[in-house]
Amino acid sequence: MRDLVDWYNAAEQEGKLFLVELAALFYYRYIRIRPFEDGNGRIARFMVNYILTRDDYLMIVVRSRKKSEYLEALHQADLEVGPIPGDGARADIKDIRPFLKYFNDLVATEVYNDVLFMCERNENGWWYDEERIAFRTPNYTKILNAMRTQLTLTLADMKEETGISVTAIQKLPDQLSSKKFVERGEKDGSWRVFVT
Repeated sequence: MRDLVDWYNAAEQEGKLFLVELAALFYYRYIRIRPFEDGNGRIARFMVNYILTRDDYLMIVVRSRKKSEYLEALHQADLEVGPIPGDGARADIKDIRPFLKYFNDLVATEVYNDVLFMCERNENGWWYDEERIAFRTPNYTKILNAMRTQLTLTLADMKEETGISVTAIQKLPDQLSSKKFVERGEKDGSWRVFVT
């Protein structure tokens, strides 16, 4: 760990790596050291977010539903670097290309979504887990808005809101539920809306 911190301080002062490259390489090297029995990924993300925010970059989030992409990027970098932890702890930016690509894409996605969230005014655009959700039809928006105000919204209420048949309406709440955008209470039948 001391070598990692010394390397980071020297590399930051040297200024040969762009900040995102430096953060990605720090992240990868830390993960390969694995100083703790558990929680290394969380601590690495915490430290990398500190590195990024010190220079006014946005924080990154590795979402649970996209964890397999993250693990695959690390695995591909491991294949290039080699299995020995010491080699990983001294990896160079060229050695971690698969992880660097993943990390660059992650930072770019966070920036894009944050700018979009602040600038876009679209009644058909919703947000879930800090990502933009665009529905194909305005019927989803009508139903979601109704679910927010009428917690015990029925299919008949949804038909009245949208003007479409009950058969077509039945699919919409099921699709919203399957994507975890909404949830219906088992006891009282009230709707909880998780998209904003």
